[in-house]
Formats: sequence, C-alpha cells, structure tokens
Amino acid sequence: MIPNNMKYISIFLLCFSFIFLNSCGIENYIYLTPVTAITKTADTISVTLPLLSDQPVDYFSGYTIYYRIYTSQNNLTSIIESSNYGDINSAMSTDYSKLSPYISTDSFNSINMYYFFNSIGFSQLQLDNSDMINLLKTINNFELQKNENGLILKNSSNNYSLIRINKEAFVYKSDLSGDDVVVIENHISAYAMFIIFAYGVDEYGSPIFSRPTLLGVLQLPASK
Repeated sequence: MIPNNMKYISIFLLCFSFIFLNSCGIENYIYLTPVTAITKTADTISVTLPLLSDQPVDYFSGYTIYYRIYTSQNNLTSIIESSNYGDINSAMSTDYSKLSPYISTDSFNSINMYYFFNSIGFSQLQLDNSDMINLLKTINNFELQKNENGLILKNSSNNYSLIRINKEAFVYKSDLSGDDVVVIENHISAYAMFIIFAYGVDEYGSPIFSRPTLLGVLQLPASK
C-alpha cells in the first residue's frame, strides 16, 4: 500500500509536470500550412495557395518567394527535375542539398527562413510596378511563366513582370552577373530556382514560418 504522503507527492509532481510543459509552449506551437498544390511544364509553374481557412488567421501574415539564378553550359528544354540540377550548375545541386532537410518534412524547427535563404545566396522575388507581398495576399492561384521578354507572374486578371534585386528583368545575357547569380565559365544559358513559404508572427511577436516549398526551376529567355 502506498503511504498517503507518497500519493500527495505523486499528485504534486504530476501537476508540476503539466504546468511546466504548458509553460514551455509545447501546446502553443502554431502551424502554418505550406504550399503543396504545384504543377509544372517546361515553361510554367502553376501554384494554388492554401485556403485562408487552412491558416491560423490570428498569426498568418502572407507568403513570400525567394529565388537564385544559375548560369549553365547546357540548354535543357524539358521539365527540370532535381536530377537535372547538377547538369545545370553544381551550385544548384549543392543548394538543393541544403534545402532538402527543410522542404521534405513538416517537423518543427526554429529556423528563421529569412536569415536562412539570405545566408545561402537567395533573394526575395519582386514585381515590376507592383508589390509581391500584397499581391500574394489577394490571389489564390498564379503561374510563374517564361515568355520572350523575361519571366512573369500571371493570374486570372493580370500579368506582372518579375524583376531581380537589381531591378533588371529575368533574361539571359552573356554578361549576366549580380549577387543573385552563380556564374560559371563558358555559360550559354541561365536558370532560376524558386522557393515559397508562409510567414507570420506568434503570440509573442516572434516570426514564424511554414515549411518552405520548392516551386521549381525555369530557364531564363535570351535577351533580344
């Protein structure tokens, strides 16, 4: 028979453990739904964003897209898969290996996606004459698409030209360079990799993020 004092101690420890776990915030983990509905062709990446009802409305802020450009000695005309990354540029394959632990699982991690992508050479995607962050808050579907003048974001009502951090269009040229480009010798083409993730703030004002999603890779059209 268990002495009464031992019963009280056991109850106390159980209550203490419950309070401690709650105070650690374990049950307050906020899950942001990642983007998963993606289809691709050689020249188009089609994206359907999660429904607003799928996100925690009090903490969800929006979506952002990051990119990096890689010059290449090859000219690929089919849908680009991860098995092609090394053929495009060894740096693309290396970057993909850094991304893989985060894009392949929904397990919780405390990584700040802004710092992470900046640290590996990715840049935030921008639109010409429009605000990307605000646009992604107002649409449910869009396409990243290659055309003869560059890369565009297309939705049901408008086309928006994508621009790089230096405000130039996404086009290939022999002197292509910049902080957002990995340049190799004797290149004849260039490709852009795109990543999207949801972001927000928790109840303490700290940034929170969904699992990042690899949207895909598009070849840049040649400049005219």
